[in-house]
Amino acid sequence: MIDKTEITVTIPASSRFVALARVTAASLAAELDFTVDEISDVTVAADEVTSLVIEWAEDNEIPLVQLRYQLRDDTLEMEAAVETATLTASQEMLVLDDITRQILAAVVDAFDIREGCGRILKRRAAVTR
Repeated sequence: MIDKTEITVTIPASSRFVALARVTAASLAAELDFTVDEISDVTVAADEVTSLVIEWAEDNEIPLVQLRYQLRDDTLEMEAAVETATLTASQEMLVLDDITRQILAAVVDAFDIREGCGRILKRRAAVTR
């Protein structure tokens, strides 16, 4: 049983590092005893959110993205974000397109996209025996 664990990784804002976010999310979901389908959902969502934030960071010449994972007994929350100190008023908003919105709505329990930040939350389904 995991009460609460937080893991933070800082990566370069480059699409080459999206796989790191995806693999980390899958590994942590497995640690929480998510089903194979739930792990797949987390992987897809991590990929979408990280890609979106990295693309935005690259467009705004922000060099780093921070990945933060929070684990609770049955929940994995992931955030991909730039440091708020690097945000300026002149930067365009992070925009979520309809396809990405539909994908995230289908695979996670909650998501939030804001200036330089994307969050996902996935709960493990109740185990029936």
